[in-house]
Amino acid sequence: MSAKSTTTESGSAEEVVDDLPIIEVPQVGTQVNDDKLAALRAKSQAKQTEQKMAAKILAKRDRSLAFGVMGSGQAGSRLAEAFYKLGYDSVVVNTAMQDLKFIDVPDSNKLLLQHGLGGAAKELEIGRDAAESHRAEIAQLVDDKLSASQVNVLCLSLGGGSGAGSCDTMVDILSATGKPLIVMTVLPMDTEDAQTKNNALTTLSKLAKLTQTKKVNNLIVVDNAKLEAIYQNVSQVDFFNVANKAIVEPIDIFNTLSSMPSAVKGLDPMEWGKLITDGEGLTVYGELTVTNFKEDTAIAEAVVENLNSNLLAAGFDLKQSKYVGVIITANADVWKAIPSSSINYAMSMINDQCGNPKGVFKGIYTVDSQENVVKVYSMFSGLGLPDSRVTQLKKDAQTHMANIKGKDDQRVGTLNIDTGVNETISVAQKVKDKIAAKSSAFGKLTQSVIDRRKP
Repeated sequence: MSAKSTTTESGSAEEVVDDLPIIEVPQVGTQVNDDKLAALRAKSQAKQTEQKMAAKILAKRDRSLAFGVMGSGQAGSRLAEAFYKLGYDSVVVNTAMQDLKFIDVPDSNKLLLQHGLGGAAKELEIGRDAAESHRAEIAQLVDDKLSASQVNVLCLSLGGGSGAGSCDTMVDILSATGKPLIVMTVLPMDTEDAQTKNNALTTLSKLAKLTQTKKVNNLIVVDNAKLEAIYQNVSQVDFFNVANKAIVEPIDIFNTLSSMPSAVKGLDPMEWGKLITDGEGLTVYGELTVTNFKEDTAIAEAVVENLNSNLLAAGFDLKQSKYVGVIITANADVWKAIPSSSINYAMSMINDQCGNPKGVFKGIYTVDSQENVVKVYSMFSGLGLPDSRVTQLKKDAQTHMANIKGKDDQRVGTLNIDTGVNETISVAQKVKDKIAAKSSAFGKLTQSVIDRRKP
C-alpha cells in the first residue's frame, strides 16, 4: 500500500492519508539477547586484538638502523624469518623447495635455487654452484626487496651445504651494494656429524679472511652448542624457535633502544652504528638477567659471575674487544630500588674483563615491563677467532673423519671374497688352461654346432 494525496478544484491540497496498516514496532531491547550480544562483543574485541598483534609483529618501529636481511639455507632462512617478524625487510634463498615452504615470509621474498634434485646434501660445492648459476636472480631479489636498507645482514649456518656453500656468492652480491655487510653465522651443535663440522671450519676460515680484508664488516658468531647448554630444558621441537629468538632479539634491543631517549644515559645511534659495523673482527653478545639487585655491588657481581656463561658463543678472548656496548634496562619501580653506584661498579667490571677497549658505549633505559628484574645486554666487537672452540671443532672433525676412513677400509675389505684359488697364476698359464679346456671332450661338446634343420 502507498500514501494517497488529492487536490480540490480550488487547488488546495487535501489531507494526505496513509493507508498502510499500523504496525506496532517493538522496542529494540526486547529483540536482542544480552548473552548473544556479549558473545559478539567479545568476539569482536578478540578480532581487534588479533589484528593489533599482527600489526605489531610487522610494524616498522623506530630504529637506529634499517637492516636488510638475507637468509641462505635452512638455518639462515629461519634467522631471516625471525628478523622479518620483528619488522625487518628480509628475503630467503635455498636449494630445497621443502625448506622454503614453511618459512613465514611472503612468497615474493623467497627464491628457490633450482639445482639438481634439490637440496645440497651438506656438499659445499653444490651450494656454491647453485648460487653462482642463479647470481642474477639473487641480485635482482636484493635490489627489489632490500633497497631501503642501510646495513645488510647475511644469515647462514657454517655447516650446511646451501648456506655455507653459497657464502662467497652472497657476500659478493651484498657487498656490491656499497652498504656495510654483517654476516651472522651459526656454529654446529656438539652432536653434529663429521661433514658438518668440517664444513664449519672451512666456511669460518673463509669468512674470517673476508672480514680481515673488510669485505665483511662484522662477523657475528653464534654457537648452537652453547645455546644447547643455555636452553637444555627446552624440547627438541621448540629448540630452534627459542634459539632463533635468543639470537635475534638482543640485536633488535640495541637497534631499538638506541633510537630512543633516556632520562639517564642513552646509547646513541652513532655509537650503535660504530659498534655493529666498525669492529673489524668478530662479534659476540648475550643477555643477563639480575634478580638480586638491591645491594650496590649486586649487578657487578652478577656480571663477573655470569657474563661469559650468557654469551651466545664460547672461546672468545674478550680482552681483544675493540668496542663494547652495554644496555641496562629495568622498570621504574626496580630503578628506584637500585643504588646509584651499582651501574658504576658494573661498568668497571666490564671494562676490566674487556681490557679497556677503545670505546665502551652505555645505555640506561626505563622499560615498560612487569618483571622486577634488571636486564643487561652486552656486545663485544673486534674480536679474533674463538681459539678454544675452533680447536675443539678441529679435534672432533679429525676424530670423526678418522672413524669414517676406518669404516671405508673395513667395507672395502668385506667386499672381497676369498675363493681359495691362487690369484697370482701367470697370464700365460691362464691361456694354456683355456686352450686345454677347449681341446677336451667336454670342451668340444660346448663348441659343436648341430644343424637340426630339415633339408
